[in-house]
Amino acid sequence: MVKEKINVNNIDGNIVLLKKVYDDVNNYWTKEINTKGDSFDFDSQDIYCHLFKNILLKVELIEKIDPELEKEERNVLLESLKESVSTNINLYDKYISSFEKLPRQKLMIDEFRRRNYSTSDKTDHELELIFNSMAEPKLREEYFNSSLYKEIGFLKHNYHEEIYHYSLYIIEQIENNFKSYYKYNSNYLMIHHNIFFNMGIIHLIEKEYSGFLFEEITELELYKILNLQNSIKHLKIKDMQKFLYIIDRLNNLLDNKASALWLPSILKEIRITKKYYLSKYRSVAWKGSSDENKDFANKVGKLF
Repeated sequence: MVKEKINVNNIDGNIVLLKKVYDDVNNYWTKEINTKGDSFDFDSQDIYCHLFKNILLKVELIEKIDPELEKEERNVLLESLKESVSTNINLYDKYISSFEKLPRQKLMIDEFRRRNYSTSDKTDHELELIFNSMAEPKLREEYFNSSLYKEIGFLKHNYHEEIYHYSLYIIEQIENNFKSYYKYNSNYLMIHHNIFFNMGIIHLIEKEYSGFLFEEITELELYKILNLQNSIKHLKIKDMQKFLYIIDRLNNLLDNKASALWLPSILKEIRITKKYYLSKYRSVAWKGSSDENKDFANKVGKLF
């Protein structure tokens, strides 16, 4: 019997390409770890942005139709890719605190200075306030599609984290042999046109919990944040467990379609994993919870 001849098709090429991308990224990350972040610069962010947007989010790894015969060569390629992706995940898990401390904000302000205030003696803080005053009035879609973001603002984005989450997706697909294949959500900036909550609900939350569960902000700022319309302003949460209970109550107000969009997006916005959320979001109402937490849960239940 003549062995099936396997051509290096688009899918095989994509696997080889991803393997190369991950090997390069792992080398960059290792260098950043070894230099304690000193090797992280504008070029690094520009590379990560390009690789994530133009390769990881666009590559396809599954056939349009299932092959009738298992392709041994394909399995060899996937195993090699899996090794590189696993290395990436392990690097991030081990050095997450180092990656989170990389000077993304500093890179953004330095680029803003270079482009607009190269001869100015303004401090970084003053330039940050100017940059924010240009970005904050814009809604999310307008800001992320603006030259201000594409040329400068993107430098603040945590592409290490984005690549890590994509890596978890790739590993899941490979280990399941693509049997439950789904396309990775490319809307990582969470751009949408929905209004999830009206100002009445926002008013109640701001009135009762601003300065308590999170640092004081205006009703309009909170409205934009909880409706995922914010561009720069983010919540600084003081009591995460209580705030996650608020998130759960808000999520219960949404239908299934809206919830499927809002919940993962707001969790990403506040830098919380779905696993952590599921383990904590109702802890304030548990049987063994403190009287203070139970009173809080009862009060929230009466608000909305």
